[in-house]
Amino acid sequence: MEAGKAPIPPASVPVRRLQRQHRVLLRVCGLVLAMAFLFMRLVAGSASENVMFIAVALTVGGILIGWLCRPSGMRQDPTPPAGPSSFRQISDNLPDAVIIAGADQVLYANASAGRMLGIRNGMPATALSELRAARTQQPSLARLLLHHPCGGAFQASLSAGPVVHEGQAAERFVIRDLSELEQGRAALAASNAELQAMAGRLFSLQEDERRSISRDLHDDIGQAITAMKLAAFAAREEELAERRREDIDQIIELADSTVIRLRNLSMLLRPPQLDALGLEAALRWQAGMLFRSTPVELLLDVRTLSQRPGNEVEQACFRIAQEGLTNALRHARASQVSLLLQDAPEGGLHLRVIDDGEGFDPNGPRGLGMIVMRERAQSAGGRLRIETAPGEGTCIDLHLPCPALPH
Repeated sequence: MEAGKAPIPPASVPVRRLQRQHRVLLRVCGLVLAMAFLFMRLVAGSASENVMFIAVALTVGGILIGWLCRPSGMRQDPTPPAGPSSFRQISDNLPDAVIIAGADQVLYANASAGRMLGIRNGMPATALSELRAARTQQPSLARLLLHHPCGGAFQASLSAGPVVHEGQAAERFVIRDLSELEQGRAALAASNAELQAMAGRLFSLQEDERRSISRDLHDDIGQAITAMKLAAFAAREEELAERRREDIDQIIELADSTVIRLRNLSMLLRPPQLDALGLEAALRWQAGMLFRSTPVELLLDVRTLSQRPGNEVEQACFRIAQEGLTNALRHARASQVSLLLQDAPEGGLHLRVIDDGEGFDPNGPRGLGMIVMRERAQSAGGRLRIETAPGEGTCIDLHLPCPALPH
């Protein structure tokens, strides 16, 4: 579109012509009806009345004929075409920079061009040398690196081409700032890299966990069952009652130890307290098991929730607390760790795990544990915030929804 000229919609010309034809037809019909009425009145009326009607008819007929024969140039168009002022009003409100330049100077620059590039009306055309060079290399949608007037570079896209502005040939430049788009792409790429790393680590941990469970089942449980089988064979063949009783006692002892090993193995996969007694009891048990043989001081403030959360929320909260407590023991070198669970004022539950350890840089590389905690919180519909800094400890702040369980 040329500057200062607005295109006429294709259907506007025939529509206006049809409207003019309708107006002409109505005026002709009105004139014919008026003449017919006058003729009938002359035939039926008296002389004095006829003179009055003739005067009225001539007046009305003159008005109608003058309206009908009015030159088309005098007819006002209710929707005048857009002019240069409309172009400026539209361009000034655009977030993209719009610049129109002649051979010697900038003819027009909107407000975004001033903020983005420092280019304004009347500046020498030499200020556009970088844009013209980019246009020469790639005429349409060129991507280039531009500089803000206050310093700093940004990625931009450039669309340029010839245009007629106020009757003279000029060049049009439209520049779009791609900084936010590039930042979004970089964040998305970083998230994808984190997800790929997390997926690889999860597969590795899953295989390690399966290998550990398989080894425990084979070495401990399998050997214990084999020993019970051998003791049972010995007791069956034993003739002395005393020796038979010793073999049976050995079988009972092996069975008890095997049951304990199986219980410990199942607790590693999912603590039974979480299903039987709920989240509060499971957190107290887990914290006591982790800190029972360490010099680190544990401060427990696990309050009874007003209602029991659903299975997904319970499991997410338990695993996040378990990861936070484990990290505080293994990596933080803390002397004190506190665990808080309570109802959140805005609804749901609120979990906090705080240690006075070394902390870490929140902008540095993140471990798999932190990524998994965030994923668990998001999958359960909650939000997780980690506050830390080198030498200032770590605070894991978790909010999870707590909808009422169906009866």
